[in-house]
Amino acid sequence: MNPRQKILDHFSELSPELKRSAQFILDNEQELIVLSMRGFAQKAQVKPATLLRLAKFLGYEGWNSLKDEFIILNGLRDHSYTSKAQKIVNDSNHNLYDLFFESQMNNLVTTHQRNKDSFQQFVNLVDTTGHIYICGFRASFPIAWSLFYVYKLFNKNIILIDGLASNLEMYMRDFSKEDTVIVVGFAPYSREITLVADHAQKAKSKVFAITDHITSPLVTHAISTLWFSIESPSFFPSISSGISISEALLAALLSKSGQNAVEKVKISEDFIIQSGAYFNEK
Repeated sequence: MNPRQKILDHFSELSPELKRSAQFILDNEQELIVLSMRGFAQKAQVKPATLLRLAKFLGYEGWNSLKDEFIILNGLRDHSYTSKAQKIVNDSNHNLYDLFFESQMNNLVTTHQRNKDSFQQFVNLVDTTGHIYICGFRASFPIAWSLFYVYKLFNKNIILIDGLASNLEMYMRDFSKEDTVIVVGFAPYSREITLVADHAQKAKSKVFAITDHITSPLVTHAISTLWFSIESPSFFPSISSGISISEALLAALLSKSGQNAVEKVKISEDFIIQSGAYFNEK
């Protein structure tokens, strides 16, 4: 029996304090998945010991066991990296090369279909007049960096939150309601990306998410979301379709900005060439 159903089945047997905790879990599964027990308890305004008692009442060894069941229930841990890596090593009969590229093509088709109805709304809502912060950490960083690098060619107000030297607060303290914050992440979601999204929302900045799943904690902060598929026959999730949807977004934002953006691209391109950044045999 899944943990959600267990809570529902035993709800009437719980004490008032445990009922309050159980109801908060049902209403905030995404928060449960990404937060520590202490952090979740603080959000629920209960003691961590209360959550531990609830988990044990439901038949789990502890809080982490209950949390793991919710992660599995939401499709975020069907297979660990280690188990998938072991499967690849053990199974030498499959054609991994063909499977990999078939998976990439399927990811692109899925990503294309999932964003058909939301893509233009996302583009229309992005406010290009204020600062635009972009961030993605760990394996999501390549998507964020690509978005930042190309966007900077035609908009000087783009800022990359890189997390260098644990510098997140240097950016977050400047968030304001005039700003836009684009957060990129896929499961398992980094603590840093949820922290940035939370602070941006508190500052009343406009938050946009590029993520993989409806249960992503980034979705709860965002006014608009773009989706990408991370399926892969390899042991690690694929970010190819995440790069693709960000490239589509960049083209649409350039089109939205019009001739002024074209002129800025020319200035950036001329400067790069004149600076000698590109290799030239002559």
